[in-house]
Amino acid sequence: MVSYGEFREVAGEAPDTGPQRPRTPRRPGCPFCLIVCGRAPATVLREWPETIAIRPRHGGVTAGHVLVIPRVHVADVAEDPVVSAATMLRAAELAAEAGDCNVITSRGPSATQTVRHLHLHLVPRAEGDGLLLPWTAVRPAGT
Repeated sequence: MVSYGEFREVAGEAPDTGPQRPRTPRRPGCPFCLIVCGRAPATVLREWPETIAIRPRHGGVTAGHVLVIPRVHVADVAEDPVVSAATMLRAAELAAEAGDCNVITSRGPSATQTVRHLHLHLVPRAEGDGLLLPWTAVRPAGT
């Protein structure tokens, strides 16, 4: 039995991704679907056949913050592992150009997902930028 915070390890077998839901090219009212199909404004920084990279609407948490979004509607990272992997590939390409950075996605409201369309945040980082992640210990001033 798997409990909260544990993951199953299956030696020598391909992971079972379970049944895949049919992909919906667009979901009405989804803000990222509207951006992907050109019906909502966004600053598109890069495009690939399966994904786009945009600047967050309010500029992001650091200079250079980018969102990488699949062109098909997938609610979160677990819904379609193939789409998630392709989206991560593009985020990794951008991360290689960015230097130190966080690449983050969230799944579900308890994990701070506010838009139910898979998206990866690429957040460039610099020493002493003051941006703390929830699991980062606060360091005393001057250390």
